[in-house]
Amino acid sequence: MGVYLREKKVSGGQVSYYLDIYHNKARWYEFIGIHINKTHPTPEDKDKKRLAQEIRVKRENELIVQDNGLIDKSKRKANFISWFEKFIKDKSKNNTHNGTTLAHLKDYVGNRPLPFTAITVEWIKGFTKYIQGFVSNNTSRLYLMNMFSALEDAVRQDIIIKNPFRLIPKHERVKQMDTYRHAYSLEQLQHLVETPCNIHPQIKQTYLFSCFTGLRWSDVNKLKWSEVIVKQIDGNEEHFIYFEQKKTEAIEYVPLSDQAVEIIKHRQSELLEYNDKSPYVFPFIKEYDEKNQLMHKRVNRALKKWAKKAGFEIKHMHFHSGRHTFATNVLENCPDGDLWTVSKLLGHKNINSTQIYAHVRDKKKSAAVKALPKLKMNMIYSKVA
Repeated sequence: MGVYLREKKVSGGQVSYYLDIYHNKARWYEFIGIHINKTHPTPEDKDKKRLAQEIRVKRENELIVQDNGLIDKSKRKANFISWFEKFIKDKSKNNTHNGTTLAHLKDYVGNRPLPFTAITVEWIKGFTKYIQGFVSNNTSRLYLMNMFSALEDAVRQDIIIKNPFRLIPKHERVKQMDTYRHAYSLEQLQHLVETPCNIHPQIKQTYLFSCFTGLRWSDVNKLKWSEVIVKQIDGNEEHFIYFEQKKTEAIEYVPLSDQAVEIIKHRQSELLEYNDKSPYVFPFIKEYDEKNQLMHKRVNRALKKWAKKAGFEIKHMHFHSGRHTFATNVLENCPDGDLWTVSKLLGHKNINSTQIYAHVRDKKKSAAVKALPKLKMNMIYSKVA
């Protein structure tokens, strides 16, 4: 094996440095983008030549490490925050929590670099205590899981030997806590419908559509007519939506309830009435600023206004409560509604994500048991003569 620094003559008395590499019976060249004036070298040219020699040594060390299955210690000294930024860009752009995690990291560390070697159990505990001063237990756990996933990737890239999160004793790790998830009953939704409120009709329609489909804001606001599918099944017209979830990037094929179909058909009639050419089912609420989510904020303010008019707590009126409302009402009101079915309707990849609705299933079990009739037990309870 050999890594040699070579020169290639270019115009004006300049030379371009490149690496001549022989490794595993193969030979190739790598240009390193350094040019100097060899005829009349300047002090800057001498620094460039020294840098080229350092690059040669570093490249040779990389190949030695690769050949011998060793960990490159220089990688472990790299700045985790810079690496994490690149990690986020390479991953799904839809995980906004990664960006928030990065922001908290930068605030905690300040202007200092954070080498991989500095991320120890004690450092993680300190960072955990810091972020829990700003967010809830479950949100802090989410941010820590983002870091955990990134460090798992660093292990796979041979940057570090072991993920420091795995060194934290299980009883000391931040655990998911049960939280109250608000859902509206069908009676409450009817009351909401009958409550007059001067907000755009499409805001009302979209929220109720979410309550009867379980769609997130990120999916319902960009729903297109081309994603609404109509099929004839056993002589009946059935509606489905076929779309890509923004959060998971998974393709979903979801049947629509009668109420959701009614909203779709109403929007179709409005389309014809106003000669609307928009490709979106709910064009008024289509997000126009993905970075700042300005339409989302505008819609949330309108929903809270509607909630106040209806006498509901305004903090519960948001699109995720619509998703919880859908799941809860399917479990409570549909004979075939079970956790597995709800997990598929919500697009959960793992049924564990649907377990938060287990209390609704248990309520149905209790109701089923209480429906059993009582026997006439007088003969059994009578005293023996």
